[in-house]
Amino acid sequence: MDQVQSLKSERLFGIVDCGTNTFNLLIGKMVGGDWELLFSNKMPVKIGSGGFETKRIMEDRMARGLDAIDHYHLVCKNFGVKDVFVFATSALRDAENANEFVQKVKARNGWTVNIISGDEEAALIFEGVKRTKDFSSDSALIMDIGGGSTEFIIVQNGQDVWRKSYPLGVSRLFEKVQPQSRISQQDLQSLRKIIAETTADLAEALNQYPCDLLVGSSGSFDTLLALYNQAQKNGMEISETTCQEIPMSAFSSIHMQMMGSTLEERLKNPAIPTIRAEYMPLSTYLVRYILEMHPFKSVWRSPYALKEGVIFSKIM
Repeated sequence: MDQVQSLKSERLFGIVDCGTNTFNLLIGKMVGGDWELLFSNKMPVKIGSGGFETKRIMEDRMARGLDAIDHYHLVCKNFGVKDVFVFATSALRDAENANEFVQKVKARNGWTVNIISGDEEAALIFEGVKRTKDFSSDSALIMDIGGGSTEFIIVQNGQDVWRKSYPLGVSRLFEKVQPQSRISQQDLQSLRKIIAETTADLAEALNQYPCDLLVGSSGSFDTLLALYNQAQKNGMEISETTCQEIPMSAFSSIHMQMMGSTLEERLKNPAIPTIRAEYMPLSTYLVRYILEMHPFKSVWRSPYALKEGVIFSKIM
């Protein structure tokens, strides 16, 4: 019996995350009261590209997204996975023609695409991140930088006391600012103005609920941790289950590196995924802005985020 056939007798599940930049597939197996990863894949769909201002999914992006779903449907079929939860975030949430995508996925593959609200996205991110760090004695701001939106969740005594989703995803910011290959001062001024105008209530919330930790999740923080690890002479083992600290001094150095680098240089850096090379200066500047907003004591990266939150909330 081959591996795929043997898996058919297991309790399997699939998660398909239709994100603004990437479509992600995760296939897992229930193990007692926990789960085990069997397969994962990312596809650079960029479904929101070119349509943020018009609030429409462009025709070529629609086709690319449907092709990605077709592929993931075949993979799930080959693994024998029938329990599949498909969801979409910022780009499809904001698009006036999102229902066209939802209907085509249903017609082609029989899957229902659940378009989740920004508030639900933030709540699910917290469900994932809290499995990687004990927040019972820590006050923290969780920050999840996506392609179309960025979510913030304030945690006090292990509970989320405030959360909000902002239209500050790196793809959305990139289309608004259209930065140079090496980001310019003018680019940064435009970026700072957008962030400042959008996050005034976040500053008020942090005054009401002071936080010691900034805990980042998802791709940008994965890359920050990889860049920190790259800069260490001996390196370290990157955990896939627990939070790890990115020292403040290391973040400052990485931020300056991103500010001074060209797109070509970032594309050549093995610590930066190709799809993230355009966006890392925007990501690090956004993190720096938040660090200047409030006197955090440390910065951490969580390996769990939205997809894992969906597992614990929708599957288990």
